[in-house]
Amino acid sequence: MSRQVMPSGPIPARIMIVGEAPGSEEERTGFPFMGASGNELTKMLAEAGINRNECFITNLIRIRPPNNDLGSFIAFKKKDVTPSHVPLRDKMVLRCVREGYDLLLKEINLANPTLVIALGNAALWALTGRWGITEWRGSVLVSDAAPGRKILCTYHPAAVLRQWSWRPTLVHDLRRASREATFPELKAPQFSFLIRPSFGAVVGYLDALEASLGRAGAVFVEESRRVYGLPIPARITPRLPLAVDIETRQHHITCIGIATSKSDAICIPFTCEESSDGYWSLDEEAEIVLRLYRVFTHPSVEIIGQNFIYDVQHILRWWHFIPRFKYDTMLCQHVLFPGQPKALDYLASLYCEHYAQWKREARDLWKDNEEKKDA
Repeated sequence: MSRQVMPSGPIPARIMIVGEAPGSEEERTGFPFMGASGNELTKMLAEAGINRNECFITNLIRIRPPNNDLGSFIAFKKKDVTPSHVPLRDKMVLRCVREGYDLLLKEINLANPTLVIALGNAALWALTGRWGITEWRGSVLVSDAAPGRKILCTYHPAAVLRQWSWRPTLVHDLRRASREATFPELKAPQFSFLIRPSFGAVVGYLDALEASLGRAGAVFVEESRRVYGLPIPARITPRLPLAVDIETRQHHITCIGIATSKSDAICIPFTCEESSDGYWSLDEEAEIVLRLYRVFTHPSVEIIGQNFIYDVQHILRWWHFIPRFKYDTMLCQHVLFPGQPKALDYLASLYCEHYAQWKREARDLWKDNEEKKDA
């Protein structure tokens, strides 16, 4: 009979850490995160400004799986289900997992944490119902198992020992956890997104944007003169950044997004499911592309994009102009941190103030739409 591993740490605790299952050293000592991965976790917590002794630490599963294989307790394939398995969420598990899950929910109520850090797939799944830690790591979510509890999910330290290049990312996530643990609520940003706009709304938006670009130059020069007393020539204008991103299907531009700030953006569609001829009439689309040309090539504009050479080739092919490009977030990441991931969702997980993985939602939406078409 495997030895049951007990939780450790104070009650109540501002931060609660949930792992997956004990290893051999945890089984020997009777406490979680006592082996090599536990020692590394302690170091990474300290680097992130978190004192391990102030955290309540536990696992989803309280006994060590044979050969440290979670598949011994959780049936990941139908052929692995036995009469001993019981349902839990969307999976079939042995009773030790079900019992650990029930105990975990009680511990959350007892510890009453401001933030729960979910380490690894099993902890993520138990607290949110999601699976895929490499996809969801860095996300700040609300638990459906413990309603109202804020969850930050990231790699298990044992995974870092196997893949050392993940260590800086885990430390970064723990630093986010340190910040998130200072307040209990999920601070969702107040976005102002214009989606599926009318022709008048798009024209008005782009005309107003073009007009503001001209005014901004004069305002910037005058303000600089007033505040700093600098002799700035009137012909010098500021560079106003616009974040731009296109989406394509079958080599055609389906939509373009333009962001003027962290919270304000517009999505201009060009294709839609309702009409094979496109979202706009031919004349309307020509008017929109003309305004995009005027804005994107304005002397005061500097375009920011991710892997923007991809966007440029389609803009040039279909709209016959090249935007005034400033810098590429993918290339900047690659230059600063060579060897680290540089995909947009990874960059967002590092640098966005409020991050929750979104790529799967987009994929699922396309999949659902395609299935409806085929039905």
